[in-house]
Amino acid sequence: MTPRPKIVVIGAGIAGLSAAAKLYQSGQVEVCVLEASDRVGGRMHTARIGDTKVEFGAAWIHGTVKNPIFDLACDLQMLDKADINKRWVYGGSRVKPESRGMPIRYVDDELLTEVWNVFYNLITESEDMAKMKSWNADVMKGASKMTVGDYLNHGFQSYLASCASDKEEITAAKCSLFTLFQERECNNIGCHSLHDVSLEEFGEYSYFEGSDHCPVPGGYDSILKAVQVQFDINCIHFHHEVTQIIWTTSFETYSPKNSYPVKIFCSNGESFDADHVILTVSLGVLKEKWSSLFSPTLPACKINAIEKLGFGFVGKIVLEFEDRFWSTAECSIPVLWEDREVCKQDNDLNDVKYSKERQILNSCSWVHRLYGFHTTRPGSNILLAWFRGNEALEIEKSSVQEVAEICLATLKRCTSLKSLPRLLNVYVTHWATNPLTRGSYSFLSKEAKGRDFDCLASPLPDVSADNKSIPALQVMFAGEATNRHYYGTVHGAYLTGIREAERVLEYLCSNEKSFVCDKKF
Repeated sequence: MTPRPKIVVIGAGIAGLSAAAKLYQSGQVEVCVLEASDRVGGRMHTARIGDTKVEFGAAWIHGTVKNPIFDLACDLQMLDKADINKRWVYGGSRVKPESRGMPIRYVDDELLTEVWNVFYNLITESEDMAKMKSWNADVMKGASKMTVGDYLNHGFQSYLASCASDKEEITAAKCSLFTLFQERECNNIGCHSLHDVSLEEFGEYSYFEGSDHCPVPGGYDSILKAVQVQFDINCIHFHHEVTQIIWTTSFETYSPKNSYPVKIFCSNGESFDADHVILTVSLGVLKEKWSSLFSPTLPACKINAIEKLGFGFVGKIVLEFEDRFWSTAECSIPVLWEDREVCKQDNDLNDVKYSKERQILNSCSWVHRLYGFHTTRPGSNILLAWFRGNEALEIEKSSVQEVAEICLATLKRCTSLKSLPRLLNVYVTHWATNPLTRGSYSFLSKEAKGRDFDCLASPLPDVSADNKSIPALQVMFAGEATNRHYYGTVHGAYLTGIREAERVLEYLCSNEKSFVCDKKF
């Protein structure tokens, strides 16, 4: 009996799980998954704090219309089709920020709305690729490597020029608000600065309609389990970090009678043979290890894509309080910085407690990266703050005590409270310093092009390779950084796993005489 083709999936994130499930259900291949850590999920990680589920990794379903992840959540009865356009407490960077459940020191809503409209119009315009190319040609005279930050600053300065009669403090407040909106957008993109993001390529990203930041009430781990149960759990080998993938590029090194074209080595000393490999490690890992991971080395196109595409540092600080100090089931506290301090009322400048808090905040180099706090689940006593950018490396290396002190001082400064309930626990994610991720998600840097995602997704060797004696599709690539239009998302990663599984099944259907073709895949 002819053995079934052997396929190894590297990584048990959502891309790896969806690929493994698709392959396993075909019944035509032998599949195993190599996972470096002790759990499934990759950059999806749901933790339980008390009675509350908290997403330490991916947090939302981005777009609810025709999104396979939203549809799966509805099938699992964690969400309902009626939630398609629901407004959640955290609406993302494209929804005007608002405070909820807590009185905060803030500028008046009329001014906030005015500046928000300026920002929103500029950021949505920046996604019009044709318009941005025309703007660059007409206004910037074809300057190379224009960024989203360049376009936003140009537009904002034009707006400020039209408000020349504003008092100095109003102009300062407008600048602080615009900075807040940019900080939120940087978190959404995953970049350190909007000056790191390609302007003419920014519109490559595609949106699903509906709610853009829809949480999974039952936790994203429920989605992972739903995919995982579609194949044998024994297919997954935990604590198997892949250190080298040896693939075949010449006839001299490959003999179909006695060898597989791909050999995989792990840090624990084990090795695996395969006909095909689907690699789903993060772009951060590829940036760090591509030169040692592949033998022979990668083609120049793929190396350039790995080096040019952006991969940002985004993390979370989770604060568990003894009691809620906000008045509603959900809480949202935007943080507005001015000269590295939270906007303050004049009558508390001499208050000893506030003076101490200002000293704490001004001694911290990364505090300005905290731009807001919000509840993780309705009714919980947990607040979550995002951080991102190059300072993420410093935050992740800070002590829990230091992080707690900074967060509490920030909350006191931007609310009317002089004391807060006891802080029970503080958790800080470590996606930037984790050697198995080296960051959070990809974006189009100012050096990159949309086609770089396609290049990263291309298999080695392709089915169109000239040398037909060498097996095709030896190494395939999946994960959010291989999705040109849905990068940085769970659904983007999920779809790439399906894509690569279908790619290899179609290839086997066309080329393997012993393969029972089932077009349902």
